[in-house]
Amino acid sequence: MISADRQMLLSGFLGKLPPHLAARLAKAVEVDRLVGGTELPHEKLLQALRPQLHEIPRESRVLTAQRYFCRPFEELLNNHLPRVKQKGCIARVSVVPVWHWLARELIPEEHKILDRAINDAILHERDEEIHEKLCELWRISALAIQAALATEAQKDEVGCKLGARTIADDAAEMALLIGAGPELMQLQDKLPRRMHAATDHEIMVMRAAYDDFIARMPDVAPYVAVIAMARLERRWQALHLAGVFVNQSTDTVLASTDMGLVGEILFNELNQHRAHIVAMRSDDFDAEPMLVSLGAFAELSSGMVKELAIRRDGKWGQTLTKARVAVSEKMEEILERAPKEILAALPQPKMYGTGKAPRALDMVHPPDPLKMARARRHAYVLGHAGPFSVAAAFHAKFNDIYEEVASLLRQFAEDLLRELKTKREGEHAEEHFAGLIELCTLVLGSEETAFLHRRARAIPSPQHTAA
Repeated sequence: MISADRQMLLSGFLGKLPPHLAARLAKAVEVDRLVGGTELPHEKLLQALRPQLHEIPRESRVLTAQRYFCRPFEELLNNHLPRVKQKGCIARVSVVPVWHWLARELIPEEHKILDRAINDAILHERDEEIHEKLCELWRISALAIQAALATEAQKDEVGCKLGARTIADDAAEMALLIGAGPELMQLQDKLPRRMHAATDHEIMVMRAAYDDFIARMPDVAPYVAVIAMARLERRWQALHLAGVFVNQSTDTVLASTDMGLVGEILFNELNQHRAHIVAMRSDDFDAEPMLVSLGAFAELSSGMVKELAIRRDGKWGQTLTKARVAVSEKMEEILERAPKEILAALPQPKMYGTGKAPRALDMVHPPDPLKMARARRHAYVLGHAGPFSVAAAFHAKFNDIYEEVASLLRQFAEDLLRELKTKREGEHAEEHFAGLIELCTLVLGSEETAFLHRRARAIPSPQHTAA
C-alpha cells in the first residue's frame, strides 16, 4: 500500500511528465498488469498519470478488461464530478470505484474469472473470445448493479460506500448502457471517431439504431444522439439529429421528448461556463481561463440557436436568456473597471498645462507591479473578448469601453514619447514606456504597437542631444 503522502508525491512527480512519456510508462504498467505482474502498484501509477493520459488518443492506449468494460459509455465520460447527477454524463472518477465495487463485493468470483480471461485474450489477440467474455461481463454486471441500486435508499447507501451519491447514480447509468453493450458497440463501430458533420449515411445508421432501441430498449434510445454529440466537432449539431429522430424542429416540442436529453446536456455545459464567468471577481480574476469559458459559452449558445429554432418563451429559450443576461452583466461589470485599472498603472500627470501646453508625467517611481498586473488582466479582456461580445450580449458596452481605453493609451503613448526626449536623471521613463507597450499590444494589437516602438527607437538620448 502507498500512503496518502507518497501518493501525493508520486502524482506530483508523474504529473510533470510530457504526455508522450506518460503514455509509454502507462503502456508498460498496463502490459505488466495484463501478464499478471504483482510488484508494481498498477492502479496508483495509472491514477497519477491519468491527467496526461486524457490527452492521449484512445487508439494508442493499451486495451484492458476495464477499458473494454467502459466501451458502451465512453462517449459520456467527462472530467467533472458534479454534486447532482447529470443524465448523459458520467465522471471518469466514477469508473474505478464502480469497477472495484463489482470486483470486491457484487460479483467477485465472476469478475475475477472474466477479468483474467479478457486480459489473457487481449494479450494473445483473440478478438472473438474478448467479445464473448466481455458480453458476459456486461450482462452479469448490469444485473448486479441494477439489483444493488433498485431504490433511492440503496443508492444513498452505495454512494456513501463509493465516495459520493453521484458515483452511485453514475453506476446506475453505466448499468443501463452496458446492458445494451453489444448493440451500442456495434453502433460505435459504424460511426467515425470524429465527424465534421453527420453525412446522410451516418444519419441513416443512427436513425436505424434509434428505431431499433425504441422498439427493444427505449431507455437506451436517447443515447444514440449523445454518442453522436461526443463525436461531432460542433457538439450542438446533435440537436438537429435529435430533431430528425423524433421529427421535431423546435425546442418546445423536442424538450418534452426523450431526445431532449441532448439539449439538457448542452445546457448543463452552458451553465458550467456561465457559473465560471459569474464567479469571477471584477477586480481580481484570472483572465485566460475566463476568456476560455467566455469563448466556449459564446460558441455553444450561438450554435444551439442556429441549429434549432429556440423560442424565447420556451423552457430552453428562457434558460438561454437568463444565462446570457448573467454573463452580460458580469462582463459589463469587468469592463466598467478597465479604464480605471489601466489608468492607475500608468504614470500620472504632475500638472496640466494651460491651453495647448503638454502635460508632464510623474516618473520618479517605477511602475507598480500590482497595479500593472490588474491593468494587464483588463487589457487582456479588451484585447480578446470582442469576438464573443455579440453572442454574450455585451457588444455595446464593449465597444464604448474599448474606444475609451484605446484613446487613453494613445494619449499616454504621445506623452511618454515626448518624455523620452527630455528624460531627466532619476526618472523611470523606459520602464513606464515598456509597461505601456505591453498594454498597447494587448488592446491595440501588434501592428500599432510596433509603430510606437519604431518611434521610440528614433528618439535620440538626452545626452546625445545635449552634445
